[in-house]
Amino acid sequence: MLNLLGRFHPLLVHLPIGILLLAVLFAWLGRWQRFQHLKAVVPFALLMGTLAAIFSCVTGYVLSLSGEYDLQALNQHRNLGIAVAVWGALLLLLQKSGINQRFGFLLQIVLVTLVSVAGHLGGSLTHGSDYLTQALPEPYRAWLGLPPAVLAPAQIKNLPEANVYAAVVAPLLQEKCVSCHGSTKQKGKLRLDSPDSIQKGGKNGEIILVRKVADSEMMRRLLLPKSDEKHMPPKEKNQLSEAEVKLLHWWIETGAAYDKKVKDLPQSEEVKPLLAALQKGKSESASEVSIWPEVKVPDPDQQAIQALRNAGAVVLPLGQNNTFLSVNLINVPDADAKDLALLKPVAKQVVALRLSGVAVGDQDLKILAELPHLTKLYLDGTKVSDAGLSALKSAKYLNYLNLINTKVSKAGLAHLKAVTSLREVYVYQTAIKGSSDWRELKSMLPKVNIDTGGYLVPTLVSDTTLVTEAPREQD
Repeated sequence: MLNLLGRFHPLLVHLPIGILLLAVLFAWLGRWQRFQHLKAVVPFALLMGTLAAIFSCVTGYVLSLSGEYDLQALNQHRNLGIAVAVWGALLLLLQKSGINQRFGFLLQIVLVTLVSVAGHLGGSLTHGSDYLTQALPEPYRAWLGLPPAVLAPAQIKNLPEANVYAAVVAPLLQEKCVSCHGSTKQKGKLRLDSPDSIQKGGKNGEIILVRKVADSEMMRRLLLPKSDEKHMPPKEKNQLSEAEVKLLHWWIETGAAYDKKVKDLPQSEEVKPLLAALQKGKSESASEVSIWPEVKVPDPDQQAIQALRNAGAVVLPLGQNNTFLSVNLINVPDADAKDLALLKPVAKQVVALRLSGVAVGDQDLKILAELPHLTKLYLDGTKVSDAGLSALKSAKYLNYLNLINTKVSKAGLAHLKAVTSLREVYVYQTAIKGSSDWRELKSMLPKVNIDTGGYLVPTLVSDTTLVTEAPREQD
């Protein structure tokens, strides 16, 4: 119950800030004849603001018991919060008993100062001590005596010679993680703002196991669905992009080094374009590096798209600058070969196909051989077996394949040896068992990240897009 009470602090703490500052504003305006009527409101505003400050102090104290905040910064914020409540009460008593205008003005200036500094320290606890200054250009930072800002990836001029952690990993963590895991706030007793802190881990131990991506708590939390309470960052926070997750995956898989240069680490075909985007220093982020085929295809047949939608499929264009399509059949769990045959008229345009949980088997999947630009394929939870994967032998653009919870074994993956574009395969809960199968697969598909981890595959924006029918025009 106390924990619940403490969570009201971020809500209540804004009330004294607004109400007390409003009381001071009314008191100042009341010095002019035309605004004298506002003076009558000042005592009531001071009373409400002081009560709100007291309740904020109580809930703030309860919240501080979580142990997630830096003690020194917390004490400063707490003491100033108490000072705001005391000063508000003092000003209220003096206001009622009569007060010299000049003396009252000085007391009001002190109250505004206390509220401002206490609010700033509270914001620093939540967002980090450098939240206000981190966006300052370097000349101004130097003039104010601030240390150089963490270099943003888009500013890197010579990426091969750059330190991997300092140039690629640290900026990512600074932007997406440090507000909750930094010097002033440490959820789960975890800090991610320095190599020593990262290596130390949190209250549950290490978060990174070198070259063991699937067993690293950091990656497990990142890949949980956003609806899971253990997903990081929390769903209301700024999320890591798919490209950023892949860069972290690459860093851990190659040894999680803090003293290596980018050129010193092996780079897969999947990581190279992500790093190239950072090297170019373009305004767009690495997350915008396209994995789709660089080919031109005609506009899709709108009648064929409507036929798919009538069957229950979600059909979405990938963007305004291309004619590719993403087709999702998870709302058609009983789909069969007849339903999949609806893909033929738009075979050239389909680059992403999601059949997760659909009751299709090997015979139904022969249609896959007729999709020349297929890049992402979700077969998790289907009846596919080794024989069904033979339809993918000629999938020259296939990059991503999800086989979670299927009967596929290493013999099925052998069909994919000729698919040179393949980079990611998820095989959790399949017939692939033991270290011997793992070694054979790594030898068979050396450039493919074969993921056997017991965590969920990240949910992409396109997987959760809400599709509604457009209103029809009236005749």
